[in-house]
Amino acid sequence: MSSQAIEALYATGHWLLSNARHKEAAEVFRVMALSKPDDERAWLALGACHEAIGQKRLAIELYAIARGRALRALDRTNEADDAFESAYELATTVGDPELAELALQERRAS
Repeated sequence: MSSQAIEALYATGHWLLSNARHKEAAEVFRVMALSKPDDERAWLALGACHEAIGQKRLAIELYAIARGRALRALDRTNEADDAFESAYELATTVGDPELAELALQERRAS
């Protein structure tokens, strides 16, 4: 996906989120996260969407993926691995195979 398309997704999701259309925003940010998993904005915004609709545990794990990526960038690999493993376990528990696979891919990239 082109950088222009990613920016369009982000702008659309942000607008939806700003207008309290959390479920629609989550759909947009999920597409963004799946299309460009190395863009932390998608993970953080998706976490904010799930937090706003009351899915606090899922929000925490989405934030954990963003945190894990930041920890890995700081060469704190063990902590990053723990964050990705936690995200994987919760995604599996709540029955979200796409998120579970992304967390697993991030863990493997460490």
